[in-house]
Amino acid sequence: MKIGIDIGSTTIKSVVFDDEGNLIHKSYERHFTLITEKTQEVIKGLIDKFEIKEPVICAISGSAGMGLAEKAGIPRSRGCINLL
Repeated sequence: MKIGIDIGSTTIKSVVFDDEGNLIHKSYERHFTLITEKTQEVIKGLIDKFEIKEPVICAISGSAGMGLAEKAGIPRSRGCINLL
């Protein structure tokens, strides 16, 4: 499983790919400047929905995602989610 999260100035978008590279989830939500809280909510929602128990590949991009990714030690990408 691979997860990509794009955190922009107003929204958080997420995608999930299965081990075969098939897109199995996508979301688009406004964060209303509550970037950390909304990101935690999105990640927890993905963990619950997909019953994630083991580490997965995750990348964060976006203007607001860069600092968050750095603090969390998650790979980041400028302008797009590089998962494959």
